[in-house]
Amino acid sequence: MKSVKIKTSLETLNDIKRTIREEKRGAYLRFGDGDIYLMRGLDDILHKANPKIAKEMKQAFSLNIGELHKALAIHSKLFGFEKGMQEDMHLISDQNALNYLAVTHKYFNLETIYTPVALHYLSTFDQDNCMEFLRFLKTYNPIFVGNEKVKIEIVKKLFGEIHVKTPVSNSYDEIDRIENDLIELLNMKKNNFQVVVVAMGCPGRILQKRILKKGFNVYLFDFGSLLDALNGENSRLWIDIADMRSLQKILTSLKY
Repeated sequence: MKSVKIKTSLETLNDIKRTIREEKRGAYLRFGDGDIYLMRGLDDILHKANPKIAKEMKQAFSLNIGELHKALAIHSKLFGFEKGMQEDMHLISDQNALNYLAVTHKYFNLETIYTPVALHYLSTFDQDNCMEFLRFLKTYNPIFVGNEKVKIEIVKKLFGEIHVKTPVSNSYDEIDRIENDLIELLNMKKNNFQVVVVAMGCPGRILQKRILKKGFNVYLFDFGSLLDALNGENSRLWIDIADMRSLQKILTSLKY
C-alpha cells in the first residue's frame, strides 16, 4: 500500500479555516468504523443498516465535489498518531486500521488523509487552539444541524440561534425532513456563502453529500462527539479518559 499520511489536528483545522475564509464550498467528512459498517450493510451502534443507507454512504465516501477534507479513523502505530493518543482514545490497533483502509482506500488520497478527531484531540491536549477554532466558526453564524438533546444555551454559545433538530439515534429515518429543513434555511441566503455545522452521527455524512450535490455554496463541518461532552453526556470512552470536567472548561472559558 502506498505511503499513508494523516494530517495533524492543527493542520486539519487550518486547512478547513482556509477553505472557509476563501468561501469555497466543501466539507469536513469524518469517516469511522460506523460509516464503514453501514456502507457494508451492517448496523452501527446508533443506526440500523438498510440498503438505502448503504448506497448513500458509499456515495458519501466517493464524493468528489468542492474542497473536501476527507478524514478516516486509522490513527495507529502503523499509520501514525499524535502524542497522548491511546487505546480507546483515538488510537486503534494496526489490524483494525488495515481493515478500514482495505475497504476504503480507493475513496482517499492516501497522502492527504485528514484526522477525524481534530477538535476532540485539541479539546484534550491544546484547548487554546480548540477554542480559537470554535471562535472562528461562530463568526460565520453557522446553521447547526444536530442532536435534539443539545441544550439551547450550548447551541447559542457555540453556533448561534438556528438549530435544525435531529433524533439521537436512527437519524436517517428523518433525513428527508432534516434535509428539507436545512434547504429552506439555506435558500433564505442562497446567494451568500454559508457554513453548516452537522452533528447527527453517521447519517450526517449522507446529509453533507446531499447538500453538496444540490449545488449550494456552503461548507459543512462535522462536529463529532466533543459536542456530547460539552452537553454533559459521557457517550464515548475517550470522553471518560479525557475527563468531562476538563472538556467542559472550554465552554466556561470561551469568550467572544
